[in-house]
Amino acid sequence: MSPEVALVATWLLLGLMVGNGLWVAWDARRRGKPLGEVIAWGLFSTAFFGIGLALYLMWGRHLPSENNDRKS
Repeated sequence: MSPEVALVATWLLLGLMVGNGLWVAWDARRRGKPLGEVIAWGLFSTAFFGIGLALYLMWGRHLPSENNDRKS
């Protein structure tokens, strides 16, 4: 593999990881999660690219948020 192809692949993967983390953080914030939890989910899903997104979709979206707690 040439160095140019490896560099492009690296930047693409890094872009996907950062985009994934930003989307998860945005979605968590939109669902009313506290700021600390938004940051934690965003960093976790960025660091653990596929696993972090899967865990957030299966588990994190279904946790009660502050807004839901106040309505009860």
